[in-house]
Amino acid sequence: MTEMSTENKKRIALIHTTPLVLPAVETAIAVLKNRYDFFHTLDEAILYRMMKDGNSPELAVPWLQTLVDQAVRGEARAVIVTCSSLSPYVQAVNENSPVPVIKVDEMMYRQVAGSSGNPAVLMTNPTNEIPAALLARETEEILKLTHPISVNICPGAFDALKAGDSEKHDQAVIREVEGLLKKYDELMFSQISMARVRSLLPEDLQDKVHVSLDYLEMILETVIEN
Repeated sequence: MTEMSTENKKRIALIHTTPLVLPAVETAIAVLKNRYDFFHTLDEAILYRMMKDGNSPELAVPWLQTLVDQAVRGEARAVIVTCSSLSPYVQAVNENSPVPVIKVDEMMYRQVAGSSGNPAVLMTNPTNEIPAALLARETEEILKLTHPISVNICPGAFDALKAGDSEKHDQAVIREVEGLLKKYDELMFSQISMARVRSLLPEDLQDKVHVSLDYLEMILETVIEN
């Protein structure tokens, strides 16, 4: 396939709050760069403030709006927010933006919950607990599900990561995944920073674990191409 020139590609902004997601994101967008011109915005400060002051709309909405406005000035045709902790505020910002602002995890929730009879969500970061629960309830209502989406925090994983012990973090996630998949059909990783752990799981479990980047092409085709 002949690659489009940069001038003809649709420009897509990706907003991150931790560099931990960058390797997984770069892998996911590599196969899409022939169609889209991606650029990154990384702002660790907002995640730091959410962890210190609480995850509130008063803090997050104007901060996220500023990041989106900058992306628009960079000629983004759409903005994808990769931080799940910011999901509850995307709609408010979207309403005041001239281009679509998208929750990276919304498509995953709808696709997985729509096809699974017993899905669950797993996270490591406590700032994501309320956003994940809100998105789960929203998904249940939109899809008119008769079964709830279980939301779970992996014990000890985030503290291990903050202490710089990624191996302890990964082992904690693996144990939790193995336990949850004895009770649930499919499992969604709530954070992109968890994506690399999927490849460490036993092969028979990997297909049952989903990350939002699996649905990136679907997001772009739905929002940008239509």
